[in-house]
Amino acid sequence: MLKHNKICISMLGVFATCAANYVHATESDKDMDNVERIAVTGSRLLSIEAASPSPVTVIGEDLIQASGATDIAELLNKLPSMAPGLSSSTSNYNGNAGMSTQDLRGQGAKRTLTLVNGRRHVGSIPGESTVDISSIPTGLIKRIEILTGGASSVYGADAVAGVINIITKTDYVGSKLNVSAGISSRSDGEKHGFNFLHGLNFNDDKGNATFYFSYDKEEEINAKDRPYTNSNWSYLPNPEHLALKEKLFAEGKTSQEVTDITDNDNIPNNLSARRYSITASPTTVVFIGGIAYTFNADGSMRPVKLGNSGELYRPENGLTGIQTDEGGEQLGAYEFQRLRVPVEKAMFNNTINYEFDSGYHFSLDSKYVKTESESRVFPNSLYGSVPLSRDNAFIRSDLGAKMDEYEMTYLPIARHFTEMGQQGTDYERDVLQIVASLQGTFANNWQWEFYAQYGKASSDNTTVNSYYEDRWRASLDSVRDENGNAVCRATIDASAAPIAGRDYSNCIPHDVFTPMSDELLNYVKLEHTSTESQTQKVAHFHASGDLFETWAGPIALSVGAEYRKESSETSPSQALRDGISASYAVEQPVVGEYDVKDVFLETNIPLLSDVFLASKLNLNLSVRSAHYSEAGQNTSWNVGTVWQPIDDVTLRISRSRSARAPNINEQFTTEGEGFEWLYQPCSQNRIKSASAQVVENCKKLGVNVFTNEIGETTSDIRWYQPGTIVSSGNQDLDVETANTLTAGLVFTPTAIDNLELTFDYWDIKLSGLIDNFNVATVVDSCVEQSSLDNQFCALLTRQPDGIITHVNLKTLNLNQRRTSGLDIIANYKFDMLGGTFAINTIVQRLIRRDIQTDPTLELEPTVGLFAHPEWKATVNLSYENEQFRVGTATRYVGEQRYRENYTASYVNPHETPSMFYTDLTASYNISETMRLNVGANNVFDKKTPQMPNAYSGGANYYLGTDGGLFDTLGRTYFASFNWEF
Repeated sequence: MLKHNKICISMLGVFATCAANYVHATESDKDMDNVERIAVTGSRLLSIEAASPSPVTVIGEDLIQASGATDIAELLNKLPSMAPGLSSSTSNYNGNAGMSTQDLRGQGAKRTLTLVNGRRHVGSIPGESTVDISSIPTGLIKRIEILTGGASSVYGADAVAGVINIITKTDYVGSKLNVSAGISSRSDGEKHGFNFLHGLNFNDDKGNATFYFSYDKEEEINAKDRPYTNSNWSYLPNPEHLALKEKLFAEGKTSQEVTDITDNDNIPNNLSARRYSITASPTTVVFIGGIAYTFNADGSMRPVKLGNSGELYRPENGLTGIQTDEGGEQLGAYEFQRLRVPVEKAMFNNTINYEFDSGYHFSLDSKYVKTESESRVFPNSLYGSVPLSRDNAFIRSDLGAKMDEYEMTYLPIARHFTEMGQQGTDYERDVLQIVASLQGTFANNWQWEFYAQYGKASSDNTTVNSYYEDRWRASLDSVRDENGNAVCRATIDASAAPIAGRDYSNCIPHDVFTPMSDELLNYVKLEHTSTESQTQKVAHFHASGDLFETWAGPIALSVGAEYRKESSETSPSQALRDGISASYAVEQPVVGEYDVKDVFLETNIPLLSDVFLASKLNLNLSVRSAHYSEAGQNTSWNVGTVWQPIDDVTLRISRSRSARAPNINEQFTTEGEGFEWLYQPCSQNRIKSASAQVVENCKKLGVNVFTNEIGETTSDIRWYQPGTIVSSGNQDLDVETANTLTAGLVFTPTAIDNLELTFDYWDIKLSGLIDNFNVATVVDSCVEQSSLDNQFCALLTRQPDGIITHVNLKTLNLNQRRTSGLDIIANYKFDMLGGTFAINTIVQRLIRRDIQTDPTLELEPTVGLFAHPEWKATVNLSYENEQFRVGTATRYVGEQRYRENYTASYVNPHETPSMFYTDLTASYNISETMRLNVGANNVFDKKTPQMPNAYSGGANYYLGTDGGLFDTLGRTYFASFNWEF
């Protein structure tokens, strides 16, 4: 069995931390027993006597087993340096259900480079280089090394925020079986799995073959099964605030004066409360004459059963905005939300190593991963966007009389069609990775390696419980024929066909006031499959060794070259290509490829050694020149130094320039259209507080702007309107660049054994960020300019009344981002009670996170906003002896606001509370070959904070929760059994 003090180790000046029990060592720890020296991430140099000038976190094998994690993302996401990425708790809504990605320092997963044994891994999201880290076999992992800072000069593009390097077992002898299971305290979300590892030597131990197989399955967890998420939260106007506004207007105050007063008083403008949209109903809802009506199973009409107060809220916002409180018959958003998606995964890995008599070393590593997952959201719904005409075949006399009373020729309707089932996608993914390597030596101390690798990730994505948009619309528009039978209008009138020229003779008329029939369901429902694939080919050579000896030690050098080709193909279903699926969404195939040719050099130069105020002073230099077939030439570099003035203190600093090349999706995505509820900057809600320039521009655009009865400027446009987003890639993109500074101090007092304090400052400045204009930025910027003849208005298409119907977006090198922070690490361990007690604390303070959503505007500060708290920390305690180990990990997440302007005077509550989570683990050595691990996460069953409408950082918009940052599942238990034989 591995001893626990091998879990986390490091060289001089490199901090090593783990998520539940950390041990830290530097080169000055000469007297520490069982210290294993490792080649740290961030260098290809053969000699690692000189420490990395950038901080490195190391997580070891024993810790991974003790944590109960079957997906290593579960462990990595608890590190303060990680921002929320994809996981089974955050991937239900983004088209990548069941994937796990890492977002180091909040720069985006595409700017974190994931390596396996120092080599690239095929991207798991077609068209991108982002790796699904859950496709890497957990039971094979020896350790995980995490480097903060730009490393493109060493490892190539995408190492902008840093590198995650996963080191696996490649030369194992023996057999090992691990069986694991887990469940929540509410008896759901079951997890179970096993992995088996077997290795043997052959041909007089010259060769080794290592085989690995694993299977894991975890069930979904639904929001409706948690008391803290089975509610709908909304921000509503505070009645006290509205009364004050009305009073001020009555006194003759202007809109600006009223805003200045009410934004600085002690009365919150808005309050959070549980509210349910009356449109969220399994039966049809209409709104006539200030009253909401629904219909019985026989089609008869009755008022909607409202919430406990019996009141309607926001009736002025139209059908989609009308709400009631809890206690009514409406469905909550939580009815259809998942806190965790189901995932089923099988992996096979085979590694063969052989040492030839000539000194050459050959290895072949092959891996295959099969994953199945699914996402589920709302059933097909109507929110008033497809109104019924007065002559609809199923408008009965009582409803018709009401329409006539209010002179209505069309009737907006709303309903969740639960009979159709929840819409979603079933995913079947395959990952294949093969690496062949040949290594050798020359000139005594020089080593070289050549490897070639091939990787392919493919996915079949089947959309389920969807519908044909044209059939859906045709079935809704029904009339009576000459015999009095209900028929689709398009059946008898070709001009009414939703798509001209299509045959609707088999159309089934839809009575929206009664449950859907099986015949109708068979006619409108649609299931269709799209396919995706991503292929990576790499050929790499490097050589490392010492040039010559100097007064301070040998100069180490590494040189090499690499060729990489990335290709991707996305093939939408025929329904998507033809634009006949839900919302008439149109997608076309995306086919693209690019290659990159790199040459690189790295050297470590010892400047001083064992002299006054310089026990060690080293200079590390690296440079890489890369030529991208599409983006052109780019050079990355790094300059760093490590200075140890005395044995107790080590200082390090590095300055680097890194790059991220545009991926295939960003370059080659063909023009596509998608339905979207488009935000309207001239709407009645927005224009109330708009500037005079915005009001004047809205009038010029044809919007009916007027003053209401209480003196507010308003319009007759609703806040959101149905529309279309048109997006496309751009083959003229340049690379993103990042200038990064890291500076740190490591204090290891010789007077106190095994104590280490680390302080690391990091600063990342990104330029030329590849992005689309944000839709809200485009529509707002159009009317905020002095003239409507601007680049933003040119991207919009409007109706004569000023309503935006289309937004055209194209990928560009647009924006900047500046992020900086401070990491404070404290490690201490000491012997007691026949074992070892260890304490580890990691604190991250996010000093700066300024983002730019519009290149014409200044950067905006976002520290403390949702998903990016100012403070995050972990405190880990453990005790271990030869028989057992117990540990606790406490995680802190600081308070956060939804938006910058969400102050106490604007909304109550205006921020989430700070949260503490505690996990417990225990391990017992049954024998020398058997070990039992048990544990509980979120021991105190802390409920997740909720913030209405939150969506950033993995948050669920409908629930206002963030499964990437907070624990949304509640208390969970796990156990595993390890047998080595």
